Amino acid sequence: MANIIFGLVALALGLWGASVWWWSIVEILRGIVPIVLILLGLVALGAGVTKMRDKEYDDGADYNGPGEFQDDAISLEK
Repeated sequence: MANIIFGLVALALGLWGASVWWWSIVEILRGIVPIVLILLGLVALGAGVTKMRDKEYDDGADYNGPGEFQDDAISLEK
């Protein structure tokens, strides 16, 4: 029961604070949104580059995964 009461009080104070300091919240969002977009862009760019790199190996029929290069090195030693 105490959790419910604490939750309701925290919710009420949070809503009151958001309504009183609305412009401060807007200023924070103006700063956070571009940073989040930059980070999401970097993640999407990294995923795209990785996908293109994987596709390059998918086109080659001789590629057997990371162990392929190790097998070549062993065969050269024999």
